[in-house]
Order: sequence, then structure tokens, then C-alpha cells
Amino acid sequence: MLKKITYLNSSIFDQLIQDYEGEFASITGKKKNQVGKYPLDYDWKSPNEGFYWLEKDEIVGFCVKGSNTGYLDIFEFYVIPAFRGKGIGEKMAFAVFDAYPGKWQVRQIEGADKARNFWIKTISNYNSGDFKEYTFIDPYWGPVTCQRFENTTR
Repeated sequence: MLKKITYLNSSIFDQLIQDYEGEFASITGKKKNQVGKYPLDYDWKSPNEGFYWLEKDEIVGFCVKGSNTGYLDIFEFYVIPAFRGKGIGEKMAFAVFDAYPGKWQVRQIEGADKARNFWIKTISNYNSGDFKEYTFIDPYWGPVTCQRFENTTR
């Protein structure tokens, strides 16, 4: 079940986003700052929206949704490692897509092969394989793979 991230429950996000950044640090090259935190590229605050995913009232992941270049966009997406491989990520993605009909994109940086494979499978299952994929050079991230689709017909 999706639950909005708010100021009242954001301390959980603050910890989980650090775990997420730590997992990607070998790809992104990010390093912790003087207070032991990774710098963030996106957070859950406006104009973005953040959601937790709950399984049996336990927070097992999060998603940060925003918009970019005319598309709704998944900026950050994380499932706690102990809960992976159980379909939770797909359920969370489907719930976010269903809540916001329109044109979507999901992007992965070079080297994030597991993330790319997850998104191709998830979007294919969600939208019957009806998506376009392309690669571009992002000035900040370098090579980025992007999947775009519309969910207005689901």
C-alpha cells in the first residue's frame, strides 16, 4: 500500500535514502560528507512527491515522483534488500503509475544494469510491452537509459 511521505514520517525516508545512496555509491562515485551523509539529488518535498510502500503495515521501500521534460518521472525508487525478489517493487511501481495517469519516463544511469532490467520487466508487465527506450548523455550523469510510456489506456 502507498503512503505519502510527510514531515511527520520523513525521518524514515532520511535513513532509507542513505541506504539507497550507499548501494549506488560504487556507480555514482558519491562520497559521504563531513557528517556522514551522502548528498541527495532529489527528495520527497514539493514539487516532488514521496511515497512509502507498506507490506503488513511495515515500510519496505519508497518512491520519489516528479516531472521532467513534460513527463512524470520516477526520480528515486528503493526496496529494502530483505524484501526484494517478492514482487514488491513491481506492486509499488504499478500503484504509483495507476495514481498518476499520463506520460511517464524512468531513467537509469550507466552501470545500473539491475535497475534497468527491473524497469524493463516492470513496464513491460504494466503496459504490455508498449514503451520506447533510448539512451542519451546527461550533463551530470553521463550515459543514461530512459524508458517512456503512457498509461492512459490501462
